[in-house]
Amino acid sequence: MKIISPIDNRAEVEPLLEAGADELYGGYVPPEWRQRFSGLASINQRTFEAAQIDSLDDLRAIVDSAHSAGVPFSLTLNAPFYSDDQLPLIVDFVGEMCQLGVDGVILADIALLRSLKGLFAGLELHASTLAHLGNSGAVRKFVDEGISRVIFPRHIPVAEMKSMMQHFPDIVFDAFLLVGKCPNTEGLCSFHHSSSDRVWPCEIPYRIEPEGEMPSPELLAAIERQNSWSQTNRRHGCGLCAIPALIEARLSGAKLVGRGAPTPQKVNNVVLVRDFIGLAASEPDFDRYRQQAIAAHKKRFGSPCSPNVCYYPEFYRAE
Repeated sequence: MKIISPIDNRAEVEPLLEAGADELYGGYVPPEWRQRFSGLASINQRTFEAAQIDSLDDLRAIVDSAHSAGVPFSLTLNAPFYSDDQLPLIVDFVGEMCQLGVDGVILADIALLRSLKGLFAGLELHASTLAHLGNSGAVRKFVDEGISRVIFPRHIPVAEMKSMMQHFPDIVFDAFLLVGKCPNTEGLCSFHHSSSDRVWPCEIPYRIEPEGEMPSPELLAAIERQNSWSQTNRRHGCGLCAIPALIEARLSGAKLVGRGAPTPQKVNNVVLVRDFIGLAASEPDFDRYRQQAIAAHKKRFGSPCSPNVCYYPEFYRAE
């Protein structure tokens, strides 16, 4: 199972590859986009500068250095949708990125997928988690439109992933594993992530009041679960306990969140996942493996595991 790491500048290439990253991905905003559209019109679902590669020269250096090490780089263009005015600019931009040597594009907008289909030979088209491909029918639609790689939405259990992958043996599948757990079904989320402090709406305390006199137990449980997120650090998202099952299911890549995070955090995340992929191969007793994963989570994040930040709660066990 490959480790897929975010990258934000050329200085991170060497430490991330030395730590064990097998693939890199990142975002870059072209000058034409900045000139024509507001910063709130995100080209890649990030609105803060630290999460973007600074310049074309920096991007070229990242791609060239990665290729020298035999490592691919994919560009994020995963806004949920683009306007009719934006799509032609994006298509031209992708053409420039192909000339630069970018290996893949991570996208969510099916209109962009249709616009790119067949245009750029050798360019791998990834369906972002924001494409919300939560079942085999949705995956089939995107495959028919030209997708060759799928990043599972964050809420899909491993058993469902395995079932979906069996339907598409020729498609590459990745899933998130560390940091950045989302409280919502993000492909359907309408919150705007534009805070300069990087505090998102789901992290701000608020209360949901049900309509009607007799709300169902299911609704009350959902309200309570949503309320709990204001006391939860979503940056502590972790799926270490699921690594043995993900390997058994033949997941291609473990994707790490962290665009805009400091370099040491990115490196530590890669090392942590690399070590537990190795442990999964050498420790046959799952209970002993899970005990070490729980301890590693507490050491890495300074807090105990919780169902909220567990990427794969089917493997969660309270300390």
